[in-house]
Amino acid sequence: MKWNRISVLTIALGLFFMMGSNLLAQQEEMTEEQAAQKISTMEKRVADLKRQQSSLDQQLEEKNRVLKQKQDDYEKCVDELYALVGATRQDVDAYEARLKRLENKISELLRLSPMDLLARKAEVDEAEEEYKNLAGNKISLLPAFFDRVQRIGENIATLRDTLSKAEKSYTVGTWSKDRDCLWNIAKKPDIYGDAFKWPKIWQKNRDQIKNPDIIHPGQVLKIPAPAPLTPEEETAARRYYRQKREAEMGGGTDTGAAPENVNK
Repeated sequence: MKWNRISVLTIALGLFFMMGSNLLAQQEEMTEEQAAQKISTMEKRVADLKRQQSSLDQQLEEKNRVLKQKQDDYEKCVDELYALVGATRQDVDAYEARLKRLENKISELLRLSPMDLLARKAEVDEAEEEYKNLAGNKISLLPAFFDRVQRIGENIATLRDTLSKAEKSYTVGTWSKDRDCLWNIAKKPDIYGDAFKWPKIWQKNRDQIKNPDIIHPGQVLKIPAPAPLTPEEETAARRYYRQKREAEMGGGTDTGAAPENVNK
């Protein structure tokens, strides 16, 4: 037979009142002596608890004092450590902010495909320059930053390796057959489609092109990612054109008629 919820509740309330009545009856039956003894026991218990609380308060106060001393010692050690690298707390905070921005930028670049990374090579260059600045700062020697800076260097090396594999190369043909020169190579649709970007190829291959008017069949040239000329490339081009003008005005023998006239 199942009892409904109301019946169960009624029984529970009845039991509660019966227990309460028994407790009251016991209290009514307690003698004055028993009551005094009960009160004395409770007072002792309260006194013990107060003593325990006082002891705990003293222990807590001592632990707080020790903790405060340790915190002060720690802050002093931090200041002394910063002083060793010639930095203030403000300097360290600013350094950490720069480091965090660089970490975020490199994390973004690492997620790119090789070809997308190639198109954003300038950002890799900027990130590497910032890394060099941060690594050259004595703050990088602090324990909080040393491993992070080393990891950034490793990640930049990974980006450089990806770029080197993604960069195009071009094997120089002959002038008579292919009309290959830096000007014409840069003008090819699958290179830049812009002859005026020939300085990019020159500057990228300075190890094998000393004079941009002279390239040789069979040379394998590295082709930088398509992008506007950098300030360095523009400077090199201006210097090249200036030297050609000076040679022409001085009646000297030119090495070629601009970069268009190259090899045979």
